[in-house]
Amino acid sequence: MGDAAAVWARRQAARGIPDAIRRAAPADPWTHDPADFAPPQHPDDTPSRTAARALAERAAAWGCSGASVLDVGCGGGDAAFAAAWPDPSPVSRILGVDRQADMLAKFAAAARDRGLPHGTVQGSWPDVAGEAGRHDVVVCHHVLHNVVDLPPFLTALTAAARPAGGVVVEMLPEHPMAWLDPLWARFHDLHREPSATDSDAVAVLAELGITPRVHRWQRPRRHPHDAAWVTRRLCLPADRTGEVADALRDLPPRRADAVTLVWTA
Repeated sequence: MGDAAAVWARRQAARGIPDAIRRAAPADPWTHDPADFAPPQHPDDTPSRTAARALAERAAAWGCSGASVLDVGCGGGDAAFAAAWPDPSPVSRILGVDRQADMLAKFAAAARDRGLPHGTVQGSWPDVAGEAGRHDVVVCHHVLHNVVDLPPFLTALTAAARPAGGVVVEMLPEHPMAWLDPLWARFHDLHREPSATDSDAVAVLAELGITPRVHRWQRPRRHPHDAAWVTRRLCLPADRTGEVADALRDLPPRRADAVTLVWTA
């Protein structure tokens, strides 16, 4: 493991929830609700969408059957559907990979609504990379901060892109839950190390011989999660939601910046 990969792994491992806190949690703090991942009909025109769309258009121009898009950690399919929008679309098929079966059901339903040929693979990346196969465009949005051992994950993303294809990764500059660090200290006396960053991810890519194009940009400001959601994330019982709501008022606004990394196979 290279130095950058070791830094990433150490910082990511430190984001875990201690066993004693996790065992006492009344609900799983990590489960995502598919209702929160419904893809919009008209996606934001972000650097991530622009890059994926350009790769798909190039692939479609070189072939005769349109571009294939693989969405790793697809959720409801935001990343894949953004590349396919608007019509006329260069994308002829999409494949979603996710650990949650209910997320894949949401992805498949959205693809059917759009009349877009699709498939799904349930499992963790890179374990299911062989089943997913190779595609013209590989997109992976807001997944890297769920990964501790980053080099195999990134290597498999690159290998999943066909020759002349490419990879588009979207992430936040720091762990998406880093904004809750003051509340972990307040409610659990848990003081976390600094989060792994987008620069750490770029350094890991450099150790793999990959130099991505880096686009830093501002997302539309999103509504903050409600106190009940945060209470579950903090492994606290529902009867403490009022305390959490009070604590949330003391936090600064969440960062709105995002990062897109693009590289070719």
